Amino acid sequence: MAIFNKDMVKLASGNDFFQKEVYLDKQIQIVLMSLKPGEEIGMESHRADQSTFFVEGEGQAIVDGHSTKVSGNHLIVIPKGAEHNIVNKGTTPLKLFSVYAPPAEPAGVAHKTKEEAEEAEEGFISRAAKKAKEIVGG
Repeated sequence: MAIFNKDMVKLASGNDFFQKEVYLDKQIQIVLMSLKPGEEIGMESHRADQSTFFVEGEGQAIVDGHSTKVSGNHLIVIPKGAEHNIVNKGTTPLKLFSVYAPPAEPAGVAHKTKEEAEEAEEGFISRAAKKAKEIVGG
């Protein structure tokens, strides 16, 4: 087994992708994110616990309707199933990384922009709906 031992602050600071996986195994997934000023991830929830560490920038995290300011060197824990959003409230990119246990994003996720991520998600949902219709005979 290889050991994952990386300078996460350096990786996150240098990341310009909206979303980019840097580690995945059966139990854990680590994903870098960079949000442009004014950008947000959008309200979502996962079937995994999520710990998010903020490296640079100023933002706001909303978890189950509760809002808190976030900035470099802050960590938030988002429990499994909690509805959440992260918003860049600053004038520079908001750099962060999330650790999901178990993995919550598609394996190998890498989207340069939020638009790419949304298109991929729509495609996944469309494929899942089509498969469901096939299963129920619709």
